[in-house]
Amino acid sequence: MKTKKNKLAIVGSCVLMLTVGFSQGLMAQAFVHPGCLETEADFARMQTKVILAGQSPWLDSYNILIANSHAQSTYVASPVAVLVRGTGNSACSSENYSHAYNDAAAAYQLALRWKISGDTTFANASVNILNAWSGTCTNICGDSNADLAAGLYGYEFACAAEIMRSYTGWSSADITKFQNFLKNVFYPVNHDFLVRHNNTCSSHYWANWDLCNMASILATGVFCDDRTKYNEAITYFKSGIGTGNIDNTVPFLYNNGTLGQGQEEGRDQGHSGLDVALEGAFCQIAFNQGDDLFGYENNKVLALCEYFADYNLGNTVPYTTYNNCENSDQTVISSASRGDNRPAWDLIYNHYVNRMNVAAPFSTQYATRLRPEGGGGNYGSTSGGFDQLGFTTLTSTIDKIPKANGTYRLQNRADGNYLDNLGVATNGAPAAQWQSSSSNNQKWVFTYNGGGYYKISCVTGGLYLDDLGHTANGSTVGQWASSASFNQQWMIVPVGSYYKIVNRASGKCLDTGGLTANGSTMQQWGSGSSNNQQWSIQ
Repeated sequence: MKTKKNKLAIVGSCVLMLTVGFSQGLMAQAFVHPGCLETEADFARMQTKVILAGQSPWLDSYNILIANSHAQSTYVASPVAVLVRGTGNSACSSENYSHAYNDAAAAYQLALRWKISGDTTFANASVNILNAWSGTCTNICGDSNADLAAGLYGYEFACAAEIMRSYTGWSSADITKFQNFLKNVFYPVNHDFLVRHNNTCSSHYWANWDLCNMASILATGVFCDDRTKYNEAITYFKSGIGTGNIDNTVPFLYNNGTLGQGQEEGRDQGHSGLDVALEGAFCQIAFNQGDDLFGYENNKVLALCEYFADYNLGNTVPYTTYNNCENSDQTVISSASRGDNRPAWDLIYNHYVNRMNVAAPFSTQYATRLRPEGGGGNYGSTSGGFDQLGFTTLTSTIDKIPKANGTYRLQNRADGNYLDNLGVATNGAPAAQWQSSSSNNQKWVFTYNGGGYYKISCVTGGLYLDDLGHTANGSTVGQWASSASFNQQWMIVPVGSYYKIVNRASGKCLDTGGLTANGSTMQQWGSGSSNNQQWSIQ
């Protein structure tokens, strides 16, 4: 990424803390964990597709991951006490930000390997990187490019840490220390930049500067269970003063709103592609917490992606002169770096096309062109190859609505019994199993709920399959009256001719627990290879 202008800014622990009246009133439910770029249900799908089924394209992206030098258990972190990006400030030493983008990529990739393979050597290696940084780095320094370091590496470190928070080998004291690292080193810089923009006018900076700092605040809010920070980022997306406000990121719409000219299209395509990657990451984090920004203002983020993909596939697109607050006219679209490759497109494609059933013809073509995706270390050694965590072919690919809405019977692969509500239709009543019968107790209505999840209700009583707020392996699965809770949302993951039924809230799979008797209660367990959690949907 190129330096924009040499605006001097000493940042870090000494930064002036400004306050702003961000609106509240956003969703206030407990945070989903893990809930940055991936949820536990997503990891259940990845584990199933890679380890159990060995299925493309998940396996193809996973094979790129395990060959990446950053994803090896022997990787050694190289933290710095003062993270420096931009040498225009005489108070700062020479640049060293490559340490941060390499180590953040490694922490993330190792976390993915642990969650998918179950091998704790990768978990330990990831935790070692995170602990090294929280125990060493106390400040960020540089000219205005230091704001980029705070945004890009802040969100990447936070998303790696969010995966690792469930690892029992990462002590609560070290988790707290990493939370403080994000809150005390990165967040003050993120916040100050969005409020003050180094005392420039509101559109002085390109959109990617705002977007990465917004993503850092959002991810920090999730990892730190800090609703105020989370809401700050969401509110900025909708009504912030800078170019990260979606209406400023996409200043012009065409073709009935299906194409959206990005704020950096007159600059170059490399940075316009970065805007797409950062918008995707930002919206995915919010979506995993129940806030749909992908669909905000009639899918305005998709319009941004479609415009970029259309032009970078070699087509002609309309263009309107863009002029910022400093009267810096851009009269034509830039062809510089046309055809930019950033590993972020399967996230965009799968959300809109496979999850929401929205047409995205140009994004579909772009995702197809780049698939299977790698991550940091697979796209060159400079910072541009690390500005996004990547591997979205692995992490974001989903099966397009694998079951049509309808009434089905669910037969367990291990024992041949059927999911049954035992004729009990009261809130909290268990879901169970029983040998085959013609009873309505064994008939379940599947209703696609959007977002890649179904709600499943029994014909007898009309209550919904619900994890009852449980998260532990072996805990009871029951029924409850309809609600918007993630407890009642289930991902259907094909495994050959069978399916896993994965809860959105807990990430656990519907499982017999190895019990075979009529009337035995259904349980939930982490994804594995057992036939106890594979179902024929008839």
